[in-house]
Amino acid sequence: MHIENRLELLKNMRIILKLFSDNKEMELRIKANELMKEAVQENSRLIAQQSIIAYVLHKILTKEHIIKARTWSKNKREIITVLKKLVLYLEHDDAKRFGKTLVSLHNRIERIDTRFGRFVQSLIDKARVKYASDAYFLGASLGQAAALTGADKKTLLEYIGATKLHDKEERGKGIAERLEALKKALGV
Repeated sequence: MHIENRLELLKNMRIILKLFSDNKEMELRIKANELMKEAVQENSRLIAQQSIIAYVLHKILTKEHIIKARTWSKNKREIITVLKKLVLYLEHDDAKRFGKTLVSLHNRIERIDTRFGRFVQSLIDKARVKYASDAYFLGASLGQAAALTGADKKTLLEYIGATKLHDKEERGKGIAERLEALKKALGV
């Protein structure tokens, strides 16, 4: 099975691995934001998942109670090992192992979050809703935003309703302006 956008995913995964290994939490956050914009433009669930991974790793690195725990170095090594496997499977275009390892990474992060977390909602679930909201405000439909990130639609609606982003928006582009921008982007 072939992984779509494999080279782009590989580049992204290498960056995420390097930033996490080097404890570059703010750079991970910036990368997560960039990846979500790209995921919306490309309508790519895998890039959206990379965005969520980068954001969750950023959040973990900012949680002092996690990184100061005596088991942190072991947990970090395990996460790095899984990230390296993701890079390897992308290099070899092994979609089956890549998918299984992605699930394994999510499970590992969930275990860390459950052990050290202080909130009912997991970091991954929060990240999915947060970035689904971002995707929505970047122009994705509500359904597309939820599908890209794996966010629950009801939770997403509640989150969007509670934000004030709509208050800041100026007059949006009309259909004609958006169609013209799309034609320009497609070179039509």
